[in-house]
Amino acid sequence: MATVETSTIKIKKESQASLLSFARRVTEYHVQNSTELHEKMDIIDRAYSRYSGDSDAIITDGGVDVRASDVSCDIFNTGDKITPPVVVAQVDAYVAYLADIFCSGSPLFPVVSSPSTRVWAEQLETLLDDHAMLGGYARQFLLFLRDGIKYNYSAVEIDWDSITQFSTLSDFVGGTGKKLDNRDKYFNRIKRINPRNIIRDPSVLPGDVAEHGDYVGYVERLSMTQMKRYLIKMGKQDRAFNITEAMNSGHVMGMHDGTHVYTENPQVSEYVSKDGYTNRRGVDWDAYAAATPGKSKKAKSPSYGNQYEKVVLYARIIPSDHGIIAPQPNTPQIWRIVVVNNQFVVAAHRIISAYDFLPILIGQPMEDGFGDQTQSVAEGEIPFQEGASKLFNIRFAAARRSVSDRALYNSNVIKASDVNSKAAAPKIPVNISPLTNVTLESVYKQIPFDMRGTESTIQDAQIMIGFSKELHGLNNAKMGQFQKGNKSVTEWNDTMGGADNRLRLPALVLEYQVFAPMKSIMTLNIFQNGDNVELVSQKTGEIIKIDVAELRKHVLSFKLADGYSPKSKLASTEMIAQGMQMIGQSQILQQSFGTMLPGMFIHLMSLGGVKGLEEYDPSKAAAAAAPPGLQDASLQTLQAGMVPQQPAPNGAPTVAPELP
Repeated sequence: MATVETSTIKIKKESQASLLSFARRVTEYHVQNSTELHEKMDIIDRAYSRYSGDSDAIITDGGVDVRASDVSCDIFNTGDKITPPVVVAQVDAYVAYLADIFCSGSPLFPVVSSPSTRVWAEQLETLLDDHAMLGGYARQFLLFLRDGIKYNYSAVEIDWDSITQFSTLSDFVGGTGKKLDNRDKYFNRIKRINPRNIIRDPSVLPGDVAEHGDYVGYVERLSMTQMKRYLIKMGKQDRAFNITEAMNSGHVMGMHDGTHVYTENPQVSEYVSKDGYTNRRGVDWDAYAAATPGKSKKAKSPSYGNQYEKVVLYARIIPSDHGIIAPQPNTPQIWRIVVVNNQFVVAAHRIISAYDFLPILIGQPMEDGFGDQTQSVAEGEIPFQEGASKLFNIRFAAARRSVSDRALYNSNVIKASDVNSKAAAPKIPVNISPLTNVTLESVYKQIPFDMRGTESTIQDAQIMIGFSKELHGLNNAKMGQFQKGNKSVTEWNDTMGGADNRLRLPALVLEYQVFAPMKSIMTLNIFQNGDNVELVSQKTGEIIKIDVAELRKHVLSFKLADGYSPKSKLASTEMIAQGMQMIGQSQILQQSFGTMLPGMFIHLMSLGGVKGLEEYDPSKAAAAAAPPGLQDASLQTLQAGMVPQQPAPNGAPTVAPELP
């Protein structure tokens, strides 16, 4: 994703007002039409966390609220309810499988090339690996994958962003010895977006928004210092405006016009509220300053305790429609528009993205063409979890009643508090007058408990949990549990291969929805915006000089791999290995390839991630050991992969001499 410098594109106040009006209409539509989707996410999150949230619900027995009774009945104690972990088990198993594919490689995005461009491929791979370390790609991908399995709706942003790096440099001129220097380093930032705060074009399927949608964006809340840092960064790039107005518009509870664009996460804990330790207003530094002796009590502007809502919107706009004077003003272009508090546009610049994709990619692992109606893995497991939970708790309630079931007693003789005592060995006083013929058996009568119909509830619950595994193709072995049955290694591998087929479907969908265009966008960002740098290779520890101008010349020679399309698949390393085995068994092939075999071996090892083997190339050693006058001829012969041959007498076939 390249950017066009805004120093040559002036955004007038009238154009800013037009862009603000456009962004407001988009966010207004988002707020009015995303309620159902947010409620669906809340239900999934509560089921995933096994949070009931009904501790204050009215518990009735025959229409009577038993909570109001003098002595509560232990049968209706909601704190003892058990919720089997069906949703979380299925979701985490799927996330672990996808994480093993997309997040376990090192580096995350290997580069495949021909042997002639291997050096530049290593440079690009080192550069991408450095970006992955700076941006914490693995963590962002894990959040992205979990969102996709939970909601069937997740998104990541690919942004050419900067980070400030500090370094200590020697200052010989000033005589101070050392000085602290800082500079901005640019890299591909991968950012997971909270699905509740994704703003997208609803006219296309979620997986097609980046390619065919008119707009996509997100909203987030920032503190005063976070907003200040962002505006300073944009100011360095000559892209920020309305800085003072935006900073003075800080708010606490919502937008100035009453519109809440940001959506908070639901309550999912029995012990910690959703706000928890974090107060919505953060730290009220103004109150602290006002209470400090000698400090002015006059309110400062902006307030350090305030928070800001920042809307980032990528939209295809026609600049002339908004009065923007820019190249190709009548052609739809991708622009990045940033609005603060629904009041001020603080940044607006053009984006040039690979394949003209919007740089926010939305993933929908379970894609069948029904958009938001398609059930996610977590949503499909909710009915099974609820059913198993009811069956389990029926059995627990039956166990309680079998120990202490219903009874009839004379309240004039026995107190209700004594009968319903929760003590393990209660001593119940009985007031029976000796002047009457009343006996103990006549004042208390127990009603026998009948468990018929509840004996098989636990087995029924286990069968229901088995149905949940069949729904999404997860057997016990895929979840790390023991699977009964005697099988040979071949039979077991065939069985597990069939189990992987269904799990690879969402991985295949995510590969072409998100990861394939992501690799193209990141590569274009580097080729168009990258600078020459020196980096330390994470594998070898060597310092590698990155020449971006030289990388651009070989752009068509590179292929970016990932977990789903690894190097071994793109470079056909399995076939290369089989070919080398065939060469080792054939004298004719050995004579034909000759000394090219070491180079082929080194290339195969480099595709597998082994670095530095070229230092042991025998052709280099043979060339170095040759006499000075024959080094050039020997090197050319060895590099050509040909062994010098001498003619045999009497027309016999030529025989290659043995190398020393």
